[in-house]
Amino acid sequence: MLFSVEPKSRREDLYDFEYELSALERALRLGKLVVVLGLRRTGKTSLVKVGLSSTPHIYIDVRLSPYPAYRDILGLVEDAVNDFLRRESSLGERLAEAFRGVAGVEISWSPLRVFFKFGGGDRLRLGELFKAVDELGIPVVVAFDEAQELRRANWLRLDRLFAYIYDNLANVKILLTGSEAGLLYDFLKIDDPESPLFGRPYAEVKTRRLSDSESLDFLERGFAELGLAPQREVLLKAVELFDGIIGWLTYFGYAYAVEGLRDFDRLLRSAVAMAKAELDRVLSRLRSPRYRVILSLLSVSGATWREIKRRLEAFEGRPLNDATVADLLNALLSLGIVEKRDGVYSIADPVYRLAASRL
Repeated sequence: MLFSVEPKSRREDLYDFEYELSALERALRLGKLVVVLGLRRTGKTSLVKVGLSSTPHIYIDVRLSPYPAYRDILGLVEDAVNDFLRRESSLGERLAEAFRGVAGVEISWSPLRVFFKFGGGDRLRLGELFKAVDELGIPVVVAFDEAQELRRANWLRLDRLFAYIYDNLANVKILLTGSEAGLLYDFLKIDDPESPLFGRPYAEVKTRRLSDSESLDFLERGFAELGLAPQREVLLKAVELFDGIIGWLTYFGYAYAVEGLRDFDRLLRSAVAMAKAELDRVLSRLRSPRYRVILSLLSVSGATWREIKRRLEAFEGRPLNDATVADLLNALLSLGIVEKRDGVYSIADPVYRLAASRL
């Protein structure tokens, strides 16, 4: 169903991303490291799940606490490996046998699942785990969704783990997704000569906004699946408001068709409340009121660097140096909240833009 709010896993439910899907499948077939980037709610997880649907893979949803311990990391990987064992029944016993010699792995055979030890001298080392995966002798993709969150465990040096996999494990491929492209690349440091991943070739696949005509077609097809045909004015209003962000278009279609929420203003308030909660979480990590000042300005319209600097100086009642303003804007760009086009900064997501007016 096009309006399903869960990430898609079937090709027929993935709307009009054939180019991106073909690029992803080609990159996974030919390369060792693939990075999938895009704004929030532009279909990255759906693209990846469909792209991996016919390939053995370990899918790790990276959602870490602000200060993750090693047990938190292993818990995510343990869940992902057990999901793999359930999905790939023909490979499950072979992989479990490969795990027999790995310190820190306990195996239960009925039902088949693994348990990882996170403490003591025999705690699991992730390099040994993926070495056992490599011994299956077939290509296996290890996918980290929202991989920039791994920065919270920078003490673990997962960039070194990725470099080890890249250089030594011929059958293991790495796929990373990120809504915060700048932070993801800061974590990987692929262009840094001191980084373990420096110089390694990689493929980049980007999701995109839908055009207005694609957005309208998506809504019409989604409603047709459910036997509905809302007034064209309602659809055009949604197309204009959600600006090609397929996640928001999906949310609109689901709320309208499945939940029966026909009051457009009420539906929009619900979406804005979700976006504001997400913005509040991000801003609480940044810990500076200056970011709220910038976003409040950009919620009205796009602004140049000098206009943003003037607003910040008016807020603080004193001059600010250029480097400080640049650091603030670069942080918002890295987070994927703000984008820059032709020298003008703006909030990338239209619903975030409305939410920012309520900060």
